[in-house]
Amino acid sequence: MITSNINEILLKNKYNTKDETPTNSNSFIDSLLTSKQEENSQKSTDFTYENIKSLSLEEIETLYTNEEDKQKAKNLKLATMFTDDRYLGEVLFNTVLGKPFELGYSFLYDTYNDKHSYFSSLNSKNSLSDILHNYISYKVNSVITTKGAEKIPQDYLDEILLEINSINFLSALSSSSKDQYDRYKDKDDKYSFLYNDNYLKYQELLYKYDNLKTYEKNIIKQY
Repeated sequence: MITSNINEILLKNKYNTKDETPTNSNSFIDSLLTSKQEENSQKSTDFTYENIKSLSLEEIETLYTNEEDKQKAKNLKLATMFTDDRYLGEVLFNTVLGKPFELGYSFLYDTYNDKHSYFSSLNSKNSLSDILHNYISYKVNSVITTKGAEKIPQDYLDEILLEINSINFLSALSSSSKDQYDRYKDKDDKYSFLYNDNYLKYQELLYKYDNLKTYEKNIIKQY
């Protein structure tokens, strides 16, 4: 089950926009409600990137009657919110979709931590490798698990709304993880394993990212 405060985050947009509907026009309000009902009736429960991205929290709660599917949809919603870059968003979505629920959330938890580390390195005297090492050390020393215990912190979730260059992010995390792996591969298996795992993770995302962009460009060329 998702243990993050995604519900509160997903509800933010609902309260950020003021309702300017005239209160003295019942017919107008009725027409809006009717349109909203028709719109909701057309929504799908398909676990596709475009569909999940288009759903609000309220719609997820309403459309999915099975609790397992509801939590799965919320988990995937987190993946679609990670970046404005559609290619990276779809790659993350498909990666999480292909994993068992708990592993999918663990993947997102670590990726959000890495994004926070990336932003921190841009505004800090510490390098990305140093900041990344702090989290890796935490994992090694505490043997953390995200199964029902860890939550994606509020400030990390807030960062999802910030613009990020996807290629720079993926390349930076891949490069830093590789450098740290080379540093520890002959010294400490616990660190080298996690750094190598991180490196392979971002290499795979880069590969999928490039493949998706190439595939779409080839489709466009056919027209």
